[in-house]
Amino acid sequence: MKAPNNKITDLIRFYSNELKAVYSDMEARSLVEQLIQSFFYIDKLKLIKNPETRLNESEMLRLHFAIKELKQNKPIQYVLSQTEFDGLIFNVDNNVLIPRPETEELVGLVSVFLSKRPKACIADIGTGSGCIAISIANRFPDSTIHGFDVSLTALAVAKRNSSLLNVNNVTFFEKDILNNKVQLHDDFYDLIVSNPPYVTESDKAQMKPNVLDYEPELALFVPDDDPLIFYRTIILKAVTSIKKGGMLAFEINERFGSEICQLMQSAGFNDCNIEIDLNKKDRFVTGLK
Repeated sequence: MKAPNNKITDLIRFYSNELKAVYSDMEARSLVEQLIQSFFYIDKLKLIKNPETRLNESEMLRLHFAIKELKQNKPIQYVLSQTEFDGLIFNVDNNVLIPRPETEELVGLVSVFLSKRPKACIADIGTGSGCIAISIANRFPDSTIHGFDVSLTALAVAKRNSSLLNVNNVTFFEKDILNNKVQLHDDFYDLIVSNPPYVTESDKAQMKPNVLDYEPELALFVPDDDPLIFYRTIILKAVTSIKKGGMLAFEINERFGSEICQLMQSAGFNDCNIEIDLNKKDRFVTGLK
């Protein structure tokens, strides 16, 4: 994989062709252009104005190794060590899931509820990169947000993100929500939001290598014989910790919306709704205490 020269327009053509073994033609070119823009701050407009722009030797090496990682199915977000979410740039690595557009929709959904409670107390269970907690904190600077996760390495990423984004009204804690001894503050939260692991083990066969080989299994998978383990546990703990009139909101596996609604209603939550995402799939469940 030796590039013909250091002219960027030629490099884009060359590396796009290299990536076609793994990606579609359009996706391959887009990925190369993303690398060049992110690494060297050179976008399409700059190349139109200066088509002879070239990279130096160290820049060539950086691009070369990034392309090599992409050819091994490594997600570009991990190659770049960052991704955009809710208008903010988050650091990500393979200790945390890559934030999805659907989860961005969840932030928008709960923000409608929070717009009437700008000084709310909020818990984000399974915070990962901190994308939900930090985005809510950024939208509602007078709120108080707690982000919980069992993974210390994920919490390190979340703390780094809150610092880099200068968001000061969110605090992160190590907490294993599945531990029966772990409880949340009584009658404390206006909102508990969670995007817990919800991909069943049997779904692995349909998943792509860029997910299976790089994203943390701890944050993805649940056993086939108990796929609602996180929802059931969080619902039971939320009963005592959410204030009257407060909201519980989940991102879900599209197959289990009705069951999760039933669990919430059985625990005493009202107005339980299943909401669809932009792809018209059941993706969120909300309920009020």
